[in-house]
Amino acid sequence: MSYPKKTSRETILEAAIGLIEAQGLDQLSMRTLAAQLGVTPNALYRYFASKGELEVAVADEAGRVLLTAMQKAVGQKVGLDAIRAVARTYLKFARQQPALYALKMRYCKDENEEPDSHKQLWAAMLALVDGLQGPWQAEDLAMNLWAYLHGLVELDRAELLGGRKPEAIIDIGLDLFLAGLMATQARPA
Repeated sequence: MSYPKKTSRETILEAAIGLIEAQGLDQLSMRTLAAQLGVTPNALYRYFASKGELEVAVADEAGRVLLTAMQKAVGQKVGLDAIRAVARTYLKFARQQPALYALKMRYCKDENEEPDSHKQLWAAMLALVDGLQGPWQAEDLAMNLWAYLHGLVELDRAELLGGRKPEAIIDIGLDLFLAGLMATQARPA
């Protein structure tokens, strides 16, 4: 076993993410992770006081990975194109990294404190709906968009889409979401 200084917070997080992706969250333990890294379990406690603290840190890192993917997907797109790109990326992340997605959603708040990545994801959702017109506040639109995406992910995870492709369902929902916005704009005041 190597001396604890031969590891780092980043190395531990990277190994924890790899372990969770390969074997699932239930297999994450300080002992298993330490063995994978070739250190004693006590070496990990220099960086994380408990398994729970490690899980919160991994969840925050998963949020950063999701945010980076969303930002990359948006690129120079605006409006509906940006929303569609984010929606597809959100679904893809949840489908390809289900354990990380579940962990990220479990720790959106830890003891009433939001991790930085969650604050940044919320800001990204607000930015997506910023240009949409309608009688609603941007916060309400962003929350509804996020709720729709998360709900679709959960239905997909539970295999309740009846064989339909989630990507097609996303487009229908977004069309309805935006059609509702346009309809409220067309109404006389």
